[in-house]
Amino acid sequence: MAGKTIVILGGGFGGLSTAQQLRRVIAPEHRVVVVEREDTFYLCAFNMRLMAGEMKDQREGERSLSELARKGIEWVHGEVLELDPTARRVRTSSATLEGDYLIIALGAEKDGSIIPGFTESAYNLHDVNSARLIHQPLQEFETGRAIVLVCRSPFSCPSSPYEAAFLMDSTFRKKGNRQHVEVAIYTPELRPMGAAGPEMGNAVIGLLKERDIGYYPQQKVQRIESGSRKIVFEEGETSFDLLVGVPPHVAPKVVREAGLTDETGWVPVEIDTLETRYPGVYALGDVTSIRQPNPTGLFLPKAGVFADEQSRVVAANIAAELRGEDKSKRLDGKGFCYIEVGDGLAAYGSGNFFSYPGPNTYLEPPSKKHHEERKKLEMEQLEDLV
Repeated sequence: MAGKTIVILGGGFGGLSTAQQLRRVIAPEHRVVVVEREDTFYLCAFNMRLMAGEMKDQREGERSLSELARKGIEWVHGEVLELDPTARRVRTSSATLEGDYLIIALGAEKDGSIIPGFTESAYNLHDVNSARLIHQPLQEFETGRAIVLVCRSPFSCPSSPYEAAFLMDSTFRKKGNRQHVEVAIYTPELRPMGAAGPEMGNAVIGLLKERDIGYYPQQKVQRIESGSRKIVFEEGETSFDLLVGVPPHVAPKVVREAGLTDETGWVPVEIDTLETRYPGVYALGDVTSIRQPNPTGLFLPKAGVFADEQSRVVAANIAAELRGEDKSKRLDGKGFCYIEVGDGLAAYGSGNFFSYPGPNTYLEPPSKKHHEERKKLEMEQLEDLV
């Protein structure tokens, strides 16, 4: 059989994981091509380490995408400009590509401009440069209101705003000025990490209460007034002296223009195989909307652990088709997450998101063991992906 070409759009966590999985399970004559505009891959989970000062330089968490060549993966350095899912054709800033298979792993765009005043007022928790810059203001902050703001849901890494609040609390306690600082989270969510079910959300709320971190759910921000340091919600307003924010997330423009999104604003996929409505075109990771097959109607979280499992499903099913076999690998809905709580501690949550009648999840208490496990896992992922 003549070699096939598999084009992967996006060199983030999901895209690179898929490329690595494919290279392990398909024959060498098949091409695996990754299209990515950045020169390097950076593991976004390291933003917490930058914020805490545990990592001094973001380059510690970066790897050059040129290293993909040694694993038999081609890298097209360019931006995706136009996408034709019917023809499986992609026009990039450096070349036009056609694939026998197309995998969309372009993630979510973090667009702070959607909220007036966000860019001028908030440190963007999901931007590496901004995350690095948060550390110094935290060290210098003496008194006032330190706020974590979630602008819209869904967003990548559902634990991230809570980790940010925990790290703030830990920083101020170490400095000895915690009694002079109010730490609080404002979010449109009904409860923390809502896709994991009420048990997980209530456990996180318990950790917030233990640390006297204010929790204000169902708060949808309209604008931020940087001059008066005020956040205006649909109902009410609040003040801030230091603001860390999670900006609105949207599907990339090129994906929307290709007609791949639905009423959720994200790309729907077949829950078992992750194939879109276009044959041979798959989507995975943060760009997708995958509804849990239980009465809750909740969606799978936009998290690395699920992107990793989705990459295995896509790679296994493409490999099976190339061998003339039936697609048999299925998404199982199982996932886990480490939640940093400061002081070198992390909690560990895990469970089955496809359980009936709703997600069956559990949060293990914070420990140094979980913190070290998370650090080890992140470095292993970084080395494996590139």
